Amino acid sequence: MNNHWLKNKGLKCVVLGAGRGNRILPHSENIPKVMLELCNKPILAYVIDYWKRFTDDFIFIVGYKKEQVIKYVRKLSVNSSFVEQKELIGIADAINHVEKLVSENFIVILGDCICNGSFDFSNEMEQGVGVWKTNNIDDIKRSYSIEIKENNLTKVVEKPKEIPNNYCGMGFYFFKNKVFDYIKQTPPSKLRNEIEITDVIQNMIENGEKINPIFFKGSYINITYPSDLKKAEKIVLN
Repeated sequence: MNNHWLKNKGLKCVVLGAGRGNRILPHSENIPKVMLELCNKPILAYVIDYWKRFTDDFIFIVGYKKEQVIKYVRKLSVNSSFVEQKELIGIADAINHVEKLVSENFIVILGDCICNGSFDFSNEMEQGVGVWKTNNIDDIKRSYSIEIKENNLTKVVEKPKEIPNNYCGMGFYFFKNKVFDYIKQTPPSKLRNEIEITDVIQNMIENGEKINPIFFKGSYINITYPSDLKKAEKIVLN
């Protein structure tokens, strides 16, 4: 926790939780995905419990059934603010909503990503993404692949067909506020017609920005499908 980046004044954690979670239906029929329960607590509770070790200042991106998220979070002992993402057009768009609310450094967390373990923060870190080693290539195929040289990312690919190594990109990002310029410069993808955060990161890399791998040791899952709920419960019980 001695990393200078994490000591930046006004560090905030932006938690993305606007989505319904269509791939996890019918569980999310009447509830935001981040409010689905694991062992009698919402997913969001575990996300907040983990990330409040870095800051107690959170911004929540809300959308579907937003009142449920707001009501729950306001009961907790964290500083919280809420921003509505009315059109669900991707991670980069959600991040763009907080441009005027964050300081130089800020953390972005996908609200459906659960982890139990620790990150290795380099003192030389400028910006970074969470990286997890896995022996299951399906983990990478449903997330994004990462290539690394001399402790810098050289290539990221969303939901890759070819797997270059066993590094899985996580739903955790450590940005400086210059990322907003790159979001504005990055065109929507042809596949989903939304600005992919991986395209933004690749744009940054190609323009000389140093993006470091923040290696994670432990258990991790991005809760996407109904079967992931049981897997996530095992992680939070450990």
